[in-house]
Amino acid sequence: MAQKDSAYTGIDLDVICINELAIKDESATEELKETLRSDPQDYRVYLEGIIKRMQGREAFLTFSQQIDEVNHILNMDYSSAGDIARVILNDLSLTAQVLKLVNSSVYRHFSNKGISTISEAMIILGTDEVRELAAALKIFEMMKSRANSLILKEKMLKSLHRSAVARQIESEKGRRPSDAFPISAMLYELGEYLVALLDPATYIKVEIAMEEEGISRETAAKMALGLSYFELGQMVAVKFNLPWNIVQAMRPVALTAGQSLKILPKEEARYLCAFVYELCNIPVSGDDPIVLDATGKLVDRFRGILDFDARQALELNRSAMDRVMRHAEILGIDPVLPTAPSVKNESNTKNKEQLDQGISRVEEALGEGLGIHEIFTRLIDTMAQCFHFNQIVISIRKKETNTMEPRFIRGEKRPDGFSKTMGFKIEPASGIFNNAIARKIDIIVKDAKKEFSRQQIPSWYMKRIADPFLVRGFGVFPVFVEDKIVSMIYVDWDETVPEPDRNTLESIHGFIKQMIRAFTFHAG
Repeated sequence: MAQKDSAYTGIDLDVICINELAIKDESATEELKETLRSDPQDYRVYLEGIIKRMQGREAFLTFSQQIDEVNHILNMDYSSAGDIARVILNDLSLTAQVLKLVNSSVYRHFSNKGISTISEAMIILGTDEVRELAAALKIFEMMKSRANSLILKEKMLKSLHRSAVARQIESEKGRRPSDAFPISAMLYELGEYLVALLDPATYIKVEIAMEEEGISRETAAKMALGLSYFELGQMVAVKFNLPWNIVQAMRPVALTAGQSLKILPKEEARYLCAFVYELCNIPVSGDDPIVLDATGKLVDRFRGILDFDARQALELNRSAMDRVMRHAEILGIDPVLPTAPSVKNESNTKNKEQLDQGISRVEEALGEGLGIHEIFTRLIDTMAQCFHFNQIVISIRKKETNTMEPRFIRGEKRPDGFSKTMGFKIEPASGIFNNAIARKIDIIVKDAKKEFSRQQIPSWYMKRIADPFLVRGFGVFPVFVEDKIVSMIYVDWDETVPEPDRNTLESIHGFIKQMIRAFTFHAG
């Protein structure tokens, strides 16, 4: 974090770390590190730039080569089982992944003995099922290999979630509405994924425009690129000759509640993909009235395509996510926290003038060469006075025990033993606090109550801090000096106050720079 100079923007992501989007491969060209040229009046300018980057020279296979491999599998509709098996067997990693998945609990009911060969899998599951599964796994591997940021990992996980929901819908309907359905659902956000991967600077601009101008993601993308994310995804799919039924199913639909739906069979996958996309953007947490209401409105709009009620749709969404999580180990997924709605038009800063004065007081302490205790006391007092946080903690790493020890604490709702509870061992373990240190990133959980969020939050934190004190969200900001972890800032908030906005995050990073200066000065 000592190297991070970029100010935060108000990107609506649980993991707020813009620099994580930057290409980290030092062999990447300077061209790739800059925003692609775009012309809102001519979408072809941006499309050509994205295609060029997809085909760019890299240490491994280019993105376009990987798309071609996926396409080869998808276009084998009328090939023999032997031909399809040979294509899969040519890729040892893909073969292993297919066999692992078909022997998991999802498919185990097809065979009590397990499946040991691709040919056997085709006999038991069917040629089309294995072909589609291989293509989906190839897409997953392609996305996973390039997910060098938590934002991209989140999009990868969402693609698997959509695919899992699509498969369950097929099962509920008792027939396959379209071979394209699960693959199209998986690729539905291809355009947005490509921008986040290949042109992170523009992706950030789109997110900022959404927040500051209150416009939709697609409108913001069209203003910046000349075309929407969905349009970009479809055009790339056409460019790389993906099957036409998949390209068509990736095309969004516009529906209103109560609309009478009469669609052709060939259009069914397109409407189902649109439904799955919106369903998977609804949180999978319990029977929250807001969640149920949102699901009910979605179901009403798609009435006639699916005969689900709100609770059935919500359960389908939840069970699909559970299915993805159960196979996380098999697929090598490192789950990340999903996005959560942000609080609009509210600031987390109580008093800007008082904040500026507090920053000046910390600067004075630094200039006068005061000790770390005085500097950090001024810093945490400023944060407590100027931000809507319930708890603020500055922890210092204790070298002797390699633990993070809370030293400076402010907050009105501080529980007994809070300082002892918030201390933890620094080790390569799962969980948000150690992950923030291991990955050298800041992590912000906007909704600690979400079932999916709780997967990554340590149980001790939920039991002793979050649940009893109604913590809605919290932020973890590790502090590094010369790549060594030295400290950490923790903040939390409840339902009664707005979550941290862009300005708050910028201020916290300003304080972190001051902390680094203090550590550096006193280390000398």
